[in-house]
Amino acid sequence: MFFSPPTKSETCFSRKGTPLSEYDSFEMAQAGADYENSKNSDVHFVPYQCDQCGKFHLKPEEFYVRKLKTHCACTDSCGNYKDAYPTEEQAIKMVGIRKKDGVQLSVYRCPEGNGWHLTSHAWR
Repeated sequence: MFFSPPTKSETCFSRKGTPLSEYDSFEMAQAGADYENSKNSDVHFVPYQCDQCGKFHLKPEEFYVRKLKTHCACTDSCGNYKDAYPTEEQAIKMVGIRKKDGVQLSVYRCPEGNGWHLTSHAWR
């Protein structure tokens, strides 16, 4: 497959406010990641499907965490469904990512058996 340049998203933005590159398929995003990885050895990019727009974007692997697509009845303090992570290791990785933003979290097993969740409540 040849590499075709991505388009810039009109709905998804980086933390700096710049539009994310978007791809129509996982294969196109993987080709984009391969291209970026061949240019830069310091950061390894991986493709992911965006929950917001449904397109595919790239993210540095160190900040990529797999989430489950299924939802349980667990909600956060605002009533939103909690993200679920397939393994405790993936949930712990997200705790480390959020810690860099100054957010203190811990992990716990979903009481409904839907993976692992994060919480800001202290466990005793």
